[in-house]
Amino acid sequence: MTVLLSTFESIWWLLGFAIARLVLPIVSFGKVRVGPFLDSHKFNWLGYRYREDGRLEIEGTFATLIGLLVFCAGFMLGLFFIH
Repeated sequence: MTVLLSTFESIWWLLGFAIARLVLPIVSFGKVRVGPFLDSHKFNWLGYRYREDGRLEIEGTFATLIGLLVFCAGFMLGLFFIH
């Protein structure tokens, strides 16, 4: 049972991360990027840092949360229009 829950949780994290990597650069016109998933050093306490080229880079776990929120909003919108 714990292996199943761990697998389900991993799928959620990867889904949110993938959606954030796709959505954030499109919405920000390329000014915001998502950092590597397991790299959490040198980010400030808000979860972002500035790169050398002037772009904003968001921490992977924070971007995963943003991606999951976008996914849930899209899912709810889809259910609203199907119903």
